[in-house]
Amino acid sequence: MFETLNQNPFFSGGIWLMVVGAAAAMLRNAPGRIWTFVERRFAIAVEVPDRDPAFRWLQVWLASQPYAGRARDLSLATTWVPADAETEGAVSFDDDEAAARGGASRVKFLLSPAPGTHWMVYQNRLVILNRSRRDLQAGNARTFQETLTLQVLGGSRTLIEDMLEEARALACPKSPGVSILTSRYESWEATSWQPRRPLASLVLGDGVLEDVLDDLREFSRSRTWYVERGVPYRRGYLLHGPPGNGKTTLVLAAAGELNLSVAVLSLSNRVLSDDSLRAMVDALPPATILLIEDVDCVFKTERTTGDQTGVTLSGLLNALDGVSSREGRILFLTTNHPERLDPALVRPGRVDKRVSLGDATRSQARRLYLWFYRGCGLADDRLEDLAELFAEQVPEGEVCMAAVQEHFLRHRSSPEAAAHEADFEVPEPSPADANGEASKGAAEILA
Repeated sequence: MFETLNQNPFFSGGIWLMVVGAAAAMLRNAPGRIWTFVERRFAIAVEVPDRDPAFRWLQVWLASQPYAGRARDLSLATTWVPADAETEGAVSFDDDEAAARGGASRVKFLLSPAPGTHWMVYQNRLVILNRSRRDLQAGNARTFQETLTLQVLGGSRTLIEDMLEEARALACPKSPGVSILTSRYESWEATSWQPRRPLASLVLGDGVLEDVLDDLREFSRSRTWYVERGVPYRRGYLLHGPPGNGKTTLVLAAAGELNLSVAVLSLSNRVLSDDSLRAMVDALPPATILLIEDVDCVFKTERTTGDQTGVTLSGLLNALDGVSSREGRILFLTTNHPERLDPALVRPGRVDKRVSLGDATRSQARRLYLWFYRGCGLADDRLEDLAELFAEQVPEGEVCMAAVQEHFLRHRSSPEAAAHEADFEVPEPSPADANGEASKGAAEILA
């Protein structure tokens, strides 16, 4: 029977077709099988979501790679850098006068590979970059989320770590400063950087800055003390006083001095809910100050949702003192009207120290004058006399420090004119001031 079938041309032809088809199918799948084998045995991959700080580092690193100079599909990220930064691809938008004052900045365009698959080489190894993007719906706003996946053939964990460290070193500023974090997708992203401010340039009331810094340093050294006594290892500060007296500047100066980052949390976002607020506070990175500004403007006096936010006061209190709240957290609240705050928000345990930053005293005006015009070419004794003359013309506790500084900026090249032409518009007292409810005068520490 087999001989008969073998002699049948239709049967023998069908057998050969089956064999050839099976072989073709195997050969067609062979490259995929071989690639899967190579991936499992010889490749290492790392996935980086855009909510992770390393995503931004890798964007900068990718923009610096030779492949980015040849790629045709590019993604743009715009950043600002100091005018004296040694960087390529930066365009200045400041005039020569601004640059001479040291206040100029430049915009830098980061052109990195766009979403898709890209092939490049790193340390003589093939790197496959897959950049994916998906749309998100956040309330009425439409946004997107990105992920970078780097696959290195013949790589190792050490090589991946070297790549990330190289990206971090390239992206992070070379001079000391403060990273400013803002919220995104219930996580934190470094969106800007502030150079470290000289402490002498922050002219507050006598001993105010020193007391805050000493308290922060003591807190940073006291983790074991808190743990042994079962006390939550957290510290809260309330900075209050009229606007323009350095509340935010104090936070940035303290962060720069102690090598901390600042996470700015805006409660006026309607998309933010109590649950997302808790997730944000729980996800606060280590060595980061949590800053909530103008907290009195968010909530009504009753414990309900604010007019311009989806967060309730109860939700904020639970986020700050929740079971999952990060140990070692440093909180700064700022307000122009401390009398409007709910007592539960500023009770001991949530706010451990209250710092009042009032309007300028004559002592502060004198010290700021000396700092502003140091090195102007005048003799020290003459500069001291001009500083005294200027200070005598400053209404005690009635002009904010920002107005004093603005006066110096108008006369930045003429210390004589600044001392002799001091003229400030004293604002009308508010009803709260008339009733003695608003604080003014020299900045002081209230325990």
